Amino acid sequence: MIDWRYEGILAGYVQLFQTTNNTYWLDQAIQAGEDIRKSQLPDGRYWNSSFQIGALEGGTPHEAAVNVGLLELATALKDAGDDRWETYFAVAQRNIEDYHFKRLWNGTRFLDQAWNKTTVANKNATIMEFLLLYEALTGRSMQEYFDGIVPLIDTAQVQDESHPAYGGIVHLGTHHHKLAIGIYTARVASALVRLYQHHPDEAYLKRAQKMGAFLVKLVSPEDRGSYMGYYADGTLIKCPSWVSPSGDILRTFAMLKPYGTVTDEHINRLVQILLSEQLSTGGMPTAYGLGQKGGVTSPLKLPDFRDILPVVGWIDKTFRGLAMLVESPIDRTQQTQAVEIPCTWQGKTCVYVEDDTSMSLLQDNRQVIYKWQKGTHFPEIYAL
Repeated sequence: MIDWRYEGILAGYVQLFQTTNNTYWLDQAIQAGEDIRKSQLPDGRYWNSSFQIGALEGGTPHEAAVNVGLLELATALKDAGDDRWETYFAVAQRNIEDYHFKRLWNGTRFLDQAWNKTTVANKNATIMEFLLLYEALTGRSMQEYFDGIVPLIDTAQVQDESHPAYGGIVHLGTHHHKLAIGIYTARVASALVRLYQHHPDEAYLKRAQKMGAFLVKLVSPEDRGSYMGYYADGTLIKCPSWVSPSGDILRTFAMLKPYGTVTDEHINRLVQILLSEQLSTGGMPTAYGLGQKGGVTSPLKLPDFRDILPVVGWIDKTFRGLAMLVESPIDRTQQTQAVEIPCTWQGKTCVYVEDDTSMSLLQDNRQVIYKWQKGTHFPEIYAL
C-alpha cells in the first residue's frame, strides 16, 4: 500500500540527512523511494493508495502526499549532486502529469476523485505542496493551479471573528456538518506558508497565521493531544484528541514561528505531549477517544484499542515534525522495550501487547483476538 505514510517518512529522513549530514538517513529515504518506484502502476497511480473507500488506486490526498515526499527526496539528491534524483523525480512526474493534471484537474481545482466532483481544501493544499516542489525542479510556472487552489481555501476558512473556529478550515467533505478540523487546517496552513516562501504575498501568510491561532487553541495537555475541532455551532469536539496526527500541527507551528504567530512555548508544549505519549517500542498512540468519536466531553481514561494501536500513516506526521526540530546527530543505539497497555474493545477490557516482532490484542482470558507480525502485509490473527 503506497499512501501518505511515505510523505512523512521521506520528508523526515531527508530532513535528518540535511541536518546531520549522515548518509544513513539518506539511505533510509532511498529505500522508501524504491518502495514507491516499484509499486507505481502503468497509468502513473500508486498501488492501493486509497484506504478510506477500500484498497484501490487514486487515493486523495495520499497520492499527492507521496509526490511531496518523492520530490523532497529528489530535491535533496539534486542539491547534493546525486544523479539518482532523476529516478524519483520521474516517478512523481508520471503521477503528476498523467493522473493529477489529466484526470483530477477540472479547470479551477483538483477533484477528490476522477468520479467524485467534490473538491476539498486540505487535499488541494497537499497538491499545492508538490506543485511548489515541481515548479522549483522544472522551472515551469504552476501559477494556474495556485490561482484555483487559493480561492478554494478561502471558501473553506471560517471568516467570522466571533466564531470559536475562526481561522480554521472547514472540511468541505463533511457537507452540512461543516466541521472545522484541526489536523486538516494544519495541512492547509503549512502549504500556504510554503506558497508564501516561494511567491511572497502577504495575503497567503495572513491566512496561514489565522490558522495558526486556531490551532494553538486546540492543543490540550489535559487530554494528551489536540482536539479534533469544532462543530458548525461552535461546540468544541474533544473526541478524538489526536496524538500522532498532531505532528502535522507541530510542523505548522515550526513553519509559522519565524513569522511570530506561534512561540517556542507553543512548540515545546506540543513536543512534550508527543514525547510523553511515545511508547517504549518507539511507536505512538493515534488518539484518545476514538471510541467516543465526535464527543464533546473529555476522552475516557481507559483508551480504546484504536486509540493505542500505532499507525505508520499518522506516526510519520510526528516523525516529520520532530525531525524539523533536530539540531544535532541522533543516537541510534537506543533500545526498545515491550509494552502491555490496558484498553477496551467493543466494551470489553483487553490488553494491547507490542514488542519488536508483533502487535497483539488480548482479551481478559489472554485469548489473542488480533496479532500482526511486523513486516508482513496482513494480520496473522483477526478476530475482532
